[in-house]
Amino acid sequence: MADDPSDATELRRLAFLQVCDSVFPVGAFALSNGMETFVQRDFVRTDGDFEEYLHEYLEVAAYREVGHMVLAGRLAAASRADDADFRRRLADLDDLVAALQSPREIREGQHRMCTRLITLADQMEATPLRPADSRAAAAHGGTRRRGKRPHEAPPSAPVPSASPRGIPHLDAYAELIDTGRCLGLHAIAMGLFAADRAPDLREAAVTYCYSLLSALVVCAVKAVPISQVAGQAALRDSFPDVVAAADLAFTLEPDDLGVSGAYLDIAAMQHETLYSRLYMS
Repeated sequence: MADDPSDATELRRLAFLQVCDSVFPVGAFALSNGMETFVQRDFVRTDGDFEEYLHEYLEVAAYREVGHMVLAGRLAAASRADDADFRRRLADLDDLVAALQSPREIREGQHRMCTRLITLADQMEATPLRPADSRAAAAHGGTRRRGKRPHEAPPSAPVPSASPRGIPHLDAYAELIDTGRCLGLHAIAMGLFAADRAPDLREAAVTYCYSLLSALVVCAVKAVPISQVAGQAALRDSFPDVVAAADLAFTLEPDDLGVSGAYLDIAAMQHETLYSRLYMS
């Protein structure tokens, strides 16, 4: 795709930036991950409150989504996608992370975002394995079976093989989800995609962490509300903590996940029964 090695690196960087972009349609814009509870409880009402919220969020991010992403990426980077031990360890990580997603809305939101990411990543490959939607399935002579996940192909869907796939570890995860061995969680899928497509896993982790905070800024502008300027200033001031959170995640093992951040889970659980809501979580 690019003869110059530097061009190839930039193309890989752009591939990961695309899936982290706020306009990438996985549904992240609909989730506040419990922040809306803090707003309605009057804990986040001012620009300063939101800055403090971001700081405290980043203190535990390495033990939550950023850690999930990094562990998945490290596992994939050190393993072949067709290796049985890789798939076993990936399934174990999925089980652990799913168990740590105590709030129902967070768990379901992570799963929906994961399936959408898998579908979109597949469609952006030179040889998609699955029809884009039910209309495409019909065009191939297949029908969507009841109860199947959106990214699962109907039995009669053709499987192109002319060009190599660029996302083998994400493909392996999709197979584990389709067979019911894994739930499918967005942070894990992002780590696998980073191992497959990003030029550097640390850079990808920093970018992913930034994308989580950027989404929170969008939520705060609507829900608190704060000004766009205040939101961007808070985001810019958080950059050192973003890098620190990503670097901390690289020092962790699976047993370290979930050791902190219970207050975020409680807020997400309380969100399920809020009288009025702007966001799904």
